[in-house]
Amino acid sequence: MNKETIKKTAFTLAETLLTLTIIGVLMALMLRSISRVNPDKDKILFIKSYHSIESAVANIITDASKYDQNTEDNGDFSNDPLNTAYAKINGTVYCTKDWPTPKPGETASITCNDSSIKQGNALCYFLAEQINFVGGFSCNGGSDELNFKTTNGVCFYGWGNFGNGADSITGRVDPTCNDQGYGITVYKEGKMTVPSSATGVDADMQADAVRWIEDQTQIKN
Repeated sequence: MNKETIKKTAFTLAETLLTLTIIGVLMALMLRSISRVNPDKDKILFIKSYHSIESAVANIITDASKYDQNTEDNGDFSNDPLNTAYAKINGTVYCTKDWPTPKPGETASITCNDSSIKQGNALCYFLAEQINFVGGFSCNGGSDELNFKTTNGVCFYGWGNFGNGADSITGRVDPTCNDQGYGITVYKEGKMTVPSSATGVDADMQADAVRWIEDQTQIKN
C-alpha cells in the first residue's frame, strides 16, 4: 500500500518580513489617528482653567460687596478692595482690614477669622473662594508662589501679587505643577487675555497657550 504524500506549506522569510512591514505601517497610521482623536492633556486643562478664572472674575466684578461698580471711583483690582470685601474659603471667612463695625443696635453679619485681604492679594482670595482646590492655599507671596492646586491637578502660581496701582496681573496655571505653566493676564477692570509672553514661562509653551485660545475664539466659516 502506497503512503500518501503530505505536502507541508509555510510562509517564506520574505513573506513574513513583508507582513510585519505592512502591520507596522498600519500601526503607525492608527497611532497618528489616535493621537488626533485624543486631545492634548495640557491643552484641555489650560482651557478649563482659563474658563474657570473667566467665570470667577465675572462673578467678582458683578458682586458689589467685592468690586465697586463705579470704577471711576477707583473700585477696581488696582486699588484696595472695598471695606465690605470678604471671601469664604473652606468654611473660613477672610475679610479686609477695614471691615465696618456694626451700627448701634445691629450685629455684624460676618465674623472674620482672619483680616488678610488687601489690595495685592484680593484677587487670589476671590479665586480661591470660587475655584475648587485641594489642600491648603496661600495668597501672600510673590509671582513664584504656589497659591493652590485645583481638584483636576492644575497649580496656580503668582495670583497674589497684584501691584499697587497696576493695570493688570499675569498669573500662571500649570497642568504639570512643575513651576512652569502658562500665563494668563487679568486687567484691573476684569478683562482677560493670554499674553504673547510672560515672565517665568517658556516662550514655546506660551505660544501654545495663545494658539489654543485663538483656536477657541476664531470664527469658523
